[in-house]
Amino acid sequence: MAGAENQSNKKKLFCVLEILKKYSDDQHPITANDIAEKLKSIYNIEAERKSIYRDINVLKECDYNIMKISANGFCLADRTFEIPEIRLLNDAILGARFITAKKTKELSKKLQNELSVYQAKRIESQTYFDNRVKFTNEHILYVIDTIHTAIAENKKVRFEYYRRQIVDNEIKRVFSREHLISPYALVWSEDKYYLLGNYEKYDNISHYRLDRMDRVVVTNLPSRSFEEVSCYKNNFDTGDYVTKTFQMYSGTDEMIDLICNNDILEKIVDKFGERVHYMCCGAEKFRVRVRGYNSEGLVEWLLMIGDKCFVASPDSLREAVIKRSKDIINMQNSIDQSDE
Repeated sequence: MAGAENQSNKKKLFCVLEILKKYSDDQHPITANDIAEKLKSIYNIEAERKSIYRDINVLKECDYNIMKISANGFCLADRTFEIPEIRLLNDAILGARFITAKKTKELSKKLQNELSVYQAKRIESQTYFDNRVKFTNEHILYVIDTIHTAIAENKKVRFEYYRRQIVDNEIKRVFSREHLISPYALVWSEDKYYLLGNYEKYDNISHYRLDRMDRVVVTNLPSRSFEEVSCYKNNFDTGDYVTKTFQMYSGTDEMIDLICNNDILEKIVDKFGERVHYMCCGAEKFRVRVRGYNSEGLVEWLLMIGDKCFVASPDSLREAVIKRSKDIINMQNSIDQSDE
């Protein structure tokens, strides 16, 4: 009997803590009588007011910060996440396109469960599940977990990769060949989630979008060392790699020299950071030298900046920007002429 009573007391203590988490905060203290009523209505546990005080003291001894707000009211003062932190995480989930609409709502609800019902209501009233574009791969969390496992175990990962195609005036998913990849890192970039890894046939790093993967499995094959296909030793430096990469295109690692208008300094610093080499170049321009991947993605990025940036070097990059600019003009002219 003593053992059963002890178990009952432990359960009651846990339930008191859950009630404090859910139904109290610094603006909404809860009394011992209210706690007793909720124990009865939610958990079917009978409790006297004095026993609630004893439970609260035990929880305090276990380092739970329970404050007495009013004459008889208590609240749980410390939580795993504060309201601004929940708001920040909630907004990140809403903005992450690779998280499906269904999973977005599920994760948002889980975050709100970390708050009191009153705090959660405030967050919910400011959360808008709007019509922003979301990807549709509901297996995305399984894909992330599987790839994490493969990286941790230093094993290759196998998956099918798909592309979209218009069939009978509708967008269809068409699976391409199976991929066998040595995985090195997962990166959230350009509002998409990527796997960075090596396809054995080539001596470089390839990028694969997680939302386009299906049937992902960890194999028993050991991964190829990233030291064989990158400049990194001992550790794959994901942060350095992403800084050098543009629009998640890989390419040749080169010194890039740009002369830019002062009004795009913020844009350049956002990309390269403050630790690379900057210098004034007259009254209205500045120069930046940084290592990066000379790639198709870099060309596209420079075209978005437009006439506010001149490529001083390498020559191959400047020529690629000029060629792409001419191609765009030619394309627009051909479309205009065909419409006439």
